[in-house]
Amino acid sequence: MNRIMNTRFVFFVVVVTFIFTIFSGCKRGDGFKESSSGLKYKFHLQNKDSVQVVAFDIVNVLMNYRTKDTMLFQSGMNPISFQVNPKENGDLPEGIMMMRIGDSATFVMSPEKFFISMMNYRELPAIVKDQKEIYFDIKLLKIYPEPPVMKAERMDAVNRKSVEGELIEKYVMEKNITAKPTASGLYFVEIIQGSGKKAEAGKRVKVHFKGSLFDGKVFDSSYERNRPVVFTLGQGEMIPAWDEAIAMMAEGGKALLIVPSALGYGAEQRNNIKPFTPLVFEVELIEVVN
Repeated sequence: MNRIMNTRFVFFVVVVTFIFTIFSGCKRGDGFKESSSGLKYKFHLQNKDSVQVVAFDIVNVLMNYRTKDTMLFQSGMNPISFQVNPKENGDLPEGIMMMRIGDSATFVMSPEKFFISMMNYRELPAIVKDQKEIYFDIKLLKIYPEPPVMKAERMDAVNRKSVEGELIEKYVMEKNITAKPTASGLYFVEIIQGSGKKAEAGKRVKVHFKGSLFDGKVFDSSYERNRPVVFTLGQGEMIPAWDEAIAMMAEGGKALLIVPSALGYGAEQRNNIKPFTPLVFEVELIEVVN
């Protein structure tokens, strides 16, 4: 029992020391360096003899993130684990890949880079909309190599992403679709021109739909449930392709959509829909509710 209590006490001291070290240095905002990509960083402890993080490692960390005056998240005494998956220059994974086991550091990013680019939020949370920077205080505890299963899934996603454009071109050609893609890459093929009220951003709309993969397999259908979906257009409640396409329609209209993954579920695994999978939707605008 004494050994357990001693272990807990030591861990508590490590956590408290970590938080004190971070905040005593970072509230002043001094001592930050900047990488060539523009990522601001400051190391508080460095263990140059330990193992360094590489891309796609699994890391075990203590982490807080905050604005200058508001805490947004605290792991406290409970370490969290995640895969280091770099997406673009100057993001948080770039900073974590500077670290070695035992290091503690603070990294500074814009809210847009973290929430929109990294976390795939459609819009910024209200609490950070007026903020220019977010501070990430990180203590690196452990590193685990990427498991083979995760690596195989990641490489499969990379392969799908690399051939997605070719798959879309082939599908469009095979289906004799003559419509040109919009600037975003969406193919909008009008089946029935609506004659009722025009859909507009901010309006509530009622829509029937059927979603399919390129092989024709239906993954979801409101027709089968006999229950249209109702959502506010242009508010990010549905995938981006829907916000764009429904805004081009009027009540009674029906259209076929060829949806690149960037306008669908992107890099996310969504039930049986694998990352970077282009989709086909038939959508029917039943009503502009208000």
